[in-house]
Amino acid sequence: MSHHTDPLRKKLLIAMTAFAVMLALPLAVCAQETDPVAVVTAMYDALNAGDIDAFLALYAEDAIIEIVPFGAHTGHEEIRMWAEGLMELNADMELEVLQVDGNVVTAKSWYSDDDWRAMGIVLEAVEELTVEDGKITVDTWVTTDETLAAVEAAMAALPETGRVATPTYTPLMALGVLGILAGIGLAWLRRRSLQGR
Repeated sequence: MSHHTDPLRKKLLIAMTAFAVMLALPLAVCAQETDPVAVVTAMYDALNAGDIDAFLALYAEDAIIEIVPFGAHTGHEEIRMWAEGLMELNADMELEVLQVDGNVVTAKSWYSDDDWRAMGIVLEAVEELTVEDGKITVDTWVTTDETLAAVEAAMAALPETGRVATPTYTPLMALGVLGILAGIGLAWLRRRSLQGR
């Protein structure tokens, strides 16, 4: 009797294993889509690729991008306008994950674009992102003191080195260094985008 049941048991075991694998695959895909680090990395990839729709799709409709302590962009419309300004300047961002605590990712990030690269500056910040159901709900940036000092020094040196500021920097020069620091330079990009409309 055991001779006849062994093949049946093997077939049943194979069938059950196959069924378990089929059930696990969607769960694995779902886990990957909602994994906070995967979501944050995908957001950075979309920004670097200039894919505004893919970028926005990773933010909740009522998401907040906060640039401490100078302002925030709330909701898809504001975030789109801000991100389009970054992408027009060939923004490039790098990410180093420092810590993951549940659905909160803390990372060090480096931002540059055509204008900042022309000045030899890379903006460095510590970023904290909250991810819920595969969407970023809060994205907070805090620039490093070293970056603030570098921006201030570069702006102070512009007239002395004979470099001519492009027209896009003219409003910033009028506002002074604080205007640049407001928003870690990113708020400035939003204002520039608004002026171009």
